[in-house]
Amino acid sequence: MYGEGGGIMAEISGLPRSSCVVVLRPEEGPAAPLLESIRELAPMEESDLLAEDGAGRVLIIKAGDDPEETAEFAMALIDTLEGETGVRLRAGISNVHYAPEEWPAGYREALEALETGDRFRRKAPVQVYAHQMLERMVTRIPGDVRKNLRKQVFGERPEEILTEETLETAESLFDADLNLSVAARQMFVHRNTLTYRLDRIRRETGLDLRVFRDAVIFRLLMLSEEE
Repeated sequence: MYGEGGGIMAEISGLPRSSCVVVLRPEEGPAAPLLESIRELAPMEESDLLAEDGAGRVLIIKAGDDPEETAEFAMALIDTLEGETGVRLRAGISNVHYAPEEWPAGYREALEALETGDRFRRKAPVQVYAHQMLERMVTRIPGDVRKNLRKQVFGERPEEILTEETLETAESLFDADLNLSVAARQMFVHRNTLTYRLDRIRRETGLDLRVFRDAVIFRLLMLSEEE
């Protein structure tokens, strides 16, 4: 198994039957101290494998068949490591794989998850490949088509509509699966305030984010922003 930066050195002592590949990337600084910290602090299962890829990243072959559980593990690990070392981290999580020969594909998926999170300016420290299907679809739409679609909805000056408040409102609503009460709590605003913001977005764009179809269109157009 080889990564972009060279051979991957893993301590193999019993291979997991199903696993996700976790790639941990420090925002800055070398990986070697991080690798030692993970060995000391991570709640590793006996079948989990720890490695480094020679390019400043640390890998964990995490036993299990649920990317959501792996993402929770990665988030807890990042919280612990940042508290102990002060090193800011991001993690990419691959799909589930069922044999060691599939790990290189998992490694590439985890890297792509990180790169996609960076490209679309996702703030969450853990990026899950399986959650990024819309982003991958959008990148396959030609740039001129994306630009024209955005212009149809947001006009010539989309920055006047897609303000920080509007983007925060939309992201919170999407994260809450269009549940207004949950989104309002996450944003620490009254539900009436959220309703007012959504009414304003509907007036400006013609899209009501409380309606599934309109929410999907808005989400795709948000992701279609020119990099």
